[in-house]
Amino acid sequence: MLIKYWRLILFVLVVAGLIYAIGWSVNKFILKGKWGSGETKTYQILVAVYDEKNSNPIEDKKSSMKKGYVIGVYGERKIKLNEKEAQKIVEPVEKEIDKKTLSEEQKKMMKEEKNPEVQKEVVAARKYKIDLEKIGFSDPNSLLKGQPFEGRVFGWEVVTKAN
Repeated sequence: MLIKYWRLILFVLVVAGLIYAIGWSVNKFILKGKWGSGETKTYQILVAVYDEKNSNPIEDKKSSMKKGYVIGVYGERKIKLNEKEAQKIVEPVEKEIDKKTLSEEQKKMMKEEKNPEVQKEVVAARKYKIDLEKIGFSDPNSLLKGQPFEGRVFGWEVVTKAN
């Protein structure tokens, strides 16, 4: 189990390097320093390199981290995003709760809450994920050898919609 986390940490370092290099190149030469919408900062991200599994398919979709899902975003300069993108990359997929399907007790609980009009439930753990193929990562065991993307920074171009 400790090895699994060690690989994940190494993967984050790998991704950070790759993100840095790609992001810097795109921003400097293609966008002429005008990256995305709004001011961008460079973040470090923690990315799942294995699929978590739950035997219940609904719970699996709601809470299991899948390969490429961003677990966390940290201000340590490894992926170049604006603040909106940094928040967006860890958002779950949510839907509004159909109040018609709630029991009377659940409806009563909603009324007691501060904002009863906007009630949502998580239907998937993440809206977005890192496309590991785009950054050239395929073997989690390679993380045991060190950071394969040292000195590289990526940007939103490596982010895709999760299924």
